Amino acid sequence: MFNKLFTSKLNDIADWIIRLIVLNIMMIFFSLAIVTIYPAVSAGYNMFSEYVKKNNPRLFSGFFNFFKKALLRKIIIELIIGLVFFLAYLNIRYYDAYIVETKGTFYLIGYYISLALIAIWTATSFYTIVVVKVKPTVHYKNLFKLSFFLAGKYYLRTLLLVSIAFIPFMLILFAPTISPLFFIFLGLSTPVLLSALVTRKAVAYLERLDKAND
Repeated sequence: MFNKLFTSKLNDIADWIIRLIVLNIMMIFFSLAIVTIYPAVSAGYNMFSEYVKKNNPRLFSGFFNFFKKALLRKIIIELIIGLVFFLAYLNIRYYDAYIVETKGTFYLIGYYISLALIAIWTATSFYTIVVVKVKPTVHYKNLFKLSFFLAGKYYLRTLLLVSIAFIPFMLILFAPTISPLFFIFLGLSTPVLLSALVTRKAVAYLERLDKAND
C-alpha cells in the first residue's frame, strides 16, 4: 500500500514537472509573434486553472484549443492594454520632465496620480485573463469593468498577483546566471500556475455569476 501511494505521488510530481516545462515552452513559442503574447499566456492560464480544478485537458491539444478560442478578441484586448500602458508611459514622461524643470507641486501630484492609475490598470489587466477564461465573448467595456471590480473585490489576492508577476524580472536582476535557463523551462509557467492558484476564488465567483445570469 505504501509503495503504491509513493509511486502515485511520484507520478503526480512528474506530471506537474512535465506540464510546467511543456506549457512554458509552448507559451514562449506562441508568443513569438508579439501580438499573440496575451492569447498564449491566457491559454497557459486556462490550462493550469483546469489542472488546479483536477480536470485533465490534453497537454498539446488543450493548449491549442484555448489559444485559438476567440483569438482575434484576445489580440484586440492585448492591443488595448498595450495602448493604455503606452499612453500612461508618455504621461509619466511628461510629468517627469516638468518636475525636473519647474519642481512644481502640481506636476508632482500629477506624477503620483499617474503612477497610481498605472498600478490600477496593471491589476485590471491581469484580471482580464480571468474574465476571458469564464466568458470569452464578453463585451470589451464589460470585460474591463468586471476586471476592475475583481481587482478591488479580491484586493489582497491582487497584491499577491502583482507580486507574482514580478518573479521573472526579479530573477533577471538577482540571478542573471540562472535566469535564462529558468525562463526557458519555468519562467512563465511558474508565475502563471501561481496566478491560477491565487485567482481560484475569482474564477469560481465568475462561474457562479455566469450561471445566475443564464
